[in-house]
Order: sequence, then C-alpha cells, then structure tokens
Amino acid sequence: MKRTLLVAIALLLLSAGVVAGVQKYQRTNSSRVSNASWFTQPSEVVEKIDLLNNSGHFSFIREKGRWFVLFNGKKCLARQDVIELLFTKLREMPPQNCAEVEPQKILDYGLDNPKIRITLSGKDLWHLGIGRSAVSGEVFYARRGDGQVCMVTPEVVSLIDQPVATFIDSRLVAIPSDSITKIRMQGEDTGTWEFERTDNGFTFSYPEALMKHAVNQNSAELFIHTLVTGGASCESAETLLGAVADFSISVWQEGSSEPTTLVIFKRDEETGSFKAKDSRQPEPIKLSEGLVKQLKTTAFALQEKPIFDVNVGEAVKQTLTRIDGKQVRNITITKTAEGWVDDLTNRELTGMDLFIWRLGEMQYQSLPVRNRPESALLSLSWNIYAAEGIPLVELYFYSDPELPEGICWVRLQRESVWYPVSSQLLRDLRARLPFTQ
Repeated sequence: MKRTLLVAIALLLLSAGVVAGVQKYQRTNSSRVSNASWFTQPSEVVEKIDLLNNSGHFSFIREKGRWFVLFNGKKCLARQDVIELLFTKLREMPPQNCAEVEPQKILDYGLDNPKIRITLSGKDLWHLGIGRSAVSGEVFYARRGDGQVCMVTPEVVSLIDQPVATFIDSRLVAIPSDSITKIRMQGEDTGTWEFERTDNGFTFSYPEALMKHAVNQNSAELFIHTLVTGGASCESAETLLGAVADFSISVWQEGSSEPTTLVIFKRDEETGSFKAKDSRQPEPIKLSEGLVKQLKTTAFALQEKPIFDVNVGEAVKQTLTRIDGKQVRNITITKTAEGWVDDLTNRELTGMDLFIWRLGEMQYQSLPVRNRPESALLSLSWNIYAAEGIPLVELYFYSDPELPEGICWVRLQRESVWYPVSSQLLRDLRARLPFTQ
C-alpha cells in the first residue's frame, strides 16, 4: 500500500513538471512571436507601415490588395512596386550583429529618439529605429523592436529615408505603352473619338465618319507616350467643389474590360491650376498646364493630313523661285550620280534629299480654306519633275502675318485649296539655297 502511494505521488509530480514545462515553453514561444524583432513574414500579412524620416511622417495602408499613402490629411495611391521592393530589401538585408546594450549607451548611438523609424504592423509588429552612423560610415546603428542594438547598411537607411513623393504613384496610367489596346476621348472641344490598336497599327474605331481617315501613327504613339509618362501631383489638398469637367480620357489595356479613366476639369479661376480625377486615385490630383495642353487632343490632330500623295522620291529635277516683293530669284537643280547639282554653277548642294523627304512628310496643321486669304503674299514656288520632264508636284508657299507664328500657306498648282502648314521648310529653303537673279 505504501509503495503504491509513493508511485502515485511520483507520477503526480512528474505530470506537474511536464505541464509546467509546456506552459513555460508556450509562454516563451508566444513572447517570441508577439514581439518578433524584425520582418520575416510574407508581405501579405502586413496591413500598415508607419514611416518617420527626415522628410516627415507618413503611413501606408493596404486596402483590397493595394497600398495607399496617408500624409497631411491626404490619401494617394502608392507605387506598389516600390512598396514591394521595400519588403524585399528589408527581408534581404536584416540588422546584423545585434546585442543588448546598457541603457546609458543608447544615447551614444543616437537611438534615444531616432529621426528615422519604420514600423510594420499586421499579425505581428516589427520596428526599427535608425541612429547615427559608425565612424567608418560603412554602417548605421539601429535599434530593433526588442531593444537590441544592431548594425544596418547605408542602403537600408537610404531606402526608408525617402520623401513621400517617392512612394506616391503619380502616373496618369500605369499601363505599358504596348499593352494599350484602345483610347477614347470625350469633350466639348475635343469631340468624342476612339482609336484602337490593330495588326496594321492604330485605326479610328469611332465615330463611323472618322473611320475612313487614317491615323498618323507617330501622332498616336506620341499621345500614348504623353499618357504613360505624364505625371500628376497628389500631394496638395485638392477638392472638386464647383469644378466643371472639360474632357475625359479612357484607356483600355490588354486582358482588361474596365478602362482607366482620367477626367480633367476646367482651369480653377482662383488658383489657376488644373484639377483631375483619376479612377486609380481615391482623391483629386493636379496637372500642369503644359500636360493638359498635350492631352487635350482632337481626332483631327491625330489624322494623316498629307498635302499630296505623289512619290517625290522619284524626283530628278527641281526649279525653285524665291519672291521678295518685286525681286525674283531662281535656281534649277538636277540629280546626278554625285548628288543634287546647281545647273548654273555645277556645284553640289548637300541636304536636298532631306528637303525632298520633308516635303513628302508635310501635313496641314488646321483645316484648309477655299479662298485666297487677303493678307497672303507669295514667297516661294517649287516645281519638282520626274524623268523625262514629267511634273510630280508644283507648289506655292505664301507668308501671311495673320497666321499664327510658325505657320504659312501652301497651294498646289491648279487647285484652289490653301493649306496651313509649318513654315520651317519655307524658311530653310529660302535661307540655304543659293538663289540667283
């Protein structure tokens, strides 16, 4: 009986010891998890980031899988790739050589009130405060969430000591140029039009009357480039109270049925700024005047607008006449094996092939007119011939003080249509060619 009692007591004590050990292990393990000293978990478990650095204090929050920046009462879409890079670098470059430090030594390391701090919150909490750099400058002292002092590289410090603008997604559209499949413009001044990408380049897809016109591929690419590279400010406190919409741009990308939409409002008379609403951003943004001018595009501006459809590459002879009031000067040029040659002096004229090419690329800048403008003055005539003296094209350039700067008129022989074109080609021809009496 006595032996049985002793065995029972021993078993009881052993059981109690096991329970105590498990409880101690659980407490220790729980402490390690709840006070995790650094970021080791997947970024998906992080719900908020608080960042204090030399440029200010701001936070990042995750909503429906996207990161947003909170600062000065504003909420802006964050650059998702920059946030993910932050996670990656923090995971790849954790604090090194961590150790307990006496409290009085904390001040020596500049860690009593760090000016750079980052805290990641989710299921757990991770925190790091950056102090001063070591004498060598190769590392910085840092303090982890558990109070230990460690060393981190300058790259880590540079990564988190960035201004808020670094983290804001200031792009108008976050779509690669070659992934854009369709663009729609709607506005009182721009009209409503669409062009889309096809195997043969960009073509107008709306309205039906526009589909017979060809899209100037360079103009379309430039417009897309402006959309993709254009930036907006999300840092100022903008409101849309009283704002009147001017025009909107919708951009579709490959594999998505919903477009990114940008609505631009008319200039604010009080501030002189242009406000916009980007479907990607939770709050209004601000655009520069120059960017708004580039974005406010008509279908006419994107059309091919050739003056003629003759292949001037077949040219073998040219005659040009420069008119300055009553003074008239001429030059005749012939193509030889050596190049273009002045018939009078037999001197080779370099650059004539470029002039021919520029002529073939010339397009009118606004709608042509049917009647001769009263203020138009004849400035240059240009006749181009193919082999055997066959006329290819005969043009007349007119200056006009009533036209905007940099624009002149061009008329084709036997036509009564006057095309407004860039005057740069006219100026270059008059200045570079050796006209004679």
